[in-house]
Amino acid sequence: MAYDGPTVFLAPYGNAAAQENFQRTVLDGLSGSEVAAYSDSHSSGDTVRMWGTKETVSGTWRQIDPGDYLLFYKDGGYDHAAEVISTERNESLGRAVWPNHEEGKPWVCIIYLKEPIETNIDSEEIHGLAGHDISYTMGFSSLNDLGLGGIRGRYGSVENLVHGRPAASDRSTEQATLDGGPEPDIYTEPSIDLPAETFDSLYFHDEQREELIESITAALNAGKHLIFTGPPGTGKTEIARQLCSYLNTEYPHIYTGQQLTTATADWSTFETVGGYMPGESDGENLSFEPGQVLRRFKKERTQRNELLVIDEINRADIDKSFGQLFTLLSGQAVQLPYRRDGEEIEVVPASDFDGQLAPNRYVVPASWRIFATMNSYDKTSLYELSYAFMRRFAFIHVDAPEIPPGREESSELVRSYADVWGIDANDDTLRDVGEIWFAVNATENGRNIGPAIIKDILSHVNGREIDRRAALSGAVASYVFPQLEGVPNRGQIVSRIAHTDVVDRGRLGRLAGDVLGVTVDG
Repeated sequence: MAYDGPTVFLAPYGNAAAQENFQRTVLDGLSGSEVAAYSDSHSSGDTVRMWGTKETVSGTWRQIDPGDYLLFYKDGGYDHAAEVISTERNESLGRAVWPNHEEGKPWVCIIYLKEPIETNIDSEEIHGLAGHDISYTMGFSSLNDLGLGGIRGRYGSVENLVHGRPAASDRSTEQATLDGGPEPDIYTEPSIDLPAETFDSLYFHDEQREELIESITAALNAGKHLIFTGPPGTGKTEIARQLCSYLNTEYPHIYTGQQLTTATADWSTFETVGGYMPGESDGENLSFEPGQVLRRFKKERTQRNELLVIDEINRADIDKSFGQLFTLLSGQAVQLPYRRDGEEIEVVPASDFDGQLAPNRYVVPASWRIFATMNSYDKTSLYELSYAFMRRFAFIHVDAPEIPPGREESSELVRSYADVWGIDANDDTLRDVGEIWFAVNATENGRNIGPAIIKDILSHVNGREIDRRAALSGAVASYVFPQLEGVPNRGQIVSRIAHTDVVDRGRLGRLAGDVLGVTVDG
């Protein structure tokens, strides 16, 4: 399902040149006569505000529509937002108004804006809603559907976020109702009917989309949590994110957002359930701090219902890290060995809730779900999951597509994905990348890779002004080799790639020796 409302685009301006540009063309604005010399989009009497992007991100720029918002990022926060009026490709205007562009890379993709609004939005919150690593400073990009759904679930709309209207968790019940964002309905378990367009931004081969939607729908309506399994790069995490976005958008009275986290071997019940931590004001006094799971149910003593996405759940020791949550996932109340305000911490299902959300109580909404992902090659980890844990989940397999053997046929498959990704690559690049994909996936007893890794390779190579064979060799080493660690026949797979003649065989061989410790045959 498409997101109902404006899309958000993240625009960092951290360096000195970008800040100078931002002050002059966004905050102050340009005179209409200055712009009219290069464009007829505005009358000479207007004050024109604009931002721009380089050609390298034109794929993202083309997705911008009037009414969308740019969030400007600097020093750990989004401090301004501006609504989009229109866009225009105009290299001469870009060169004129931003003369301090990087050598040979002017801003040619123009974005005309309304007067900006000063904001105070924490990047940790936005990146958390979108499932981004909060330490990662991104270039110009669109906020994904997970983030948009999270904003709508938490604030009611993008406009509410931009204009500083309070989040539902920070309002009284009376004020939240007046603002259109009451506390969630924790008792209703909706009958889910995923529409065919739920994953429209993802490309699936053959009947995979219909099979996936049918499996997810059946599992949700059966009350199951979900684990998406499959080869690396098949879009398991993105499917989980977009499913969260759909549920938050379709059922805003039930769901209040989502959170993505990645499991690690160090996880214990401290990360999932919680534990005692020193107080902020007095390090000698310990107080109970909830973990990833309990934080989905309550924020500042206000009821929440945030979906939880756990990436690579098989990395964790499930018995050690979930502990008392086995009982919780069965829909039964749990007493935890911790206290708050002298009372034992208890987690109760909505069916047992008496309406009193005491400080020591967490309530699990009937509709709450965990969506996890697992690499299907880690089969030993799969079978190390205890039966008590596995029976609370539905396992949904997301397979890699079957790659056709011919250069033209495989390039057409890559093109079908590239069109969805907004990557405009030439025929030769598509054919070469398709041949590499076939070489990896066609090896007997090999390790298939999905389209997400092919997207990385295509983005790495496309538009670069170096020899394509050298660029492809580097891309294979960067994105394919890490997936071959521990694979017994990785030497055979690398040799098959090397013999495609679309890579630099000598360079690939040296990289394979350094990274994987294998030798290319022949």
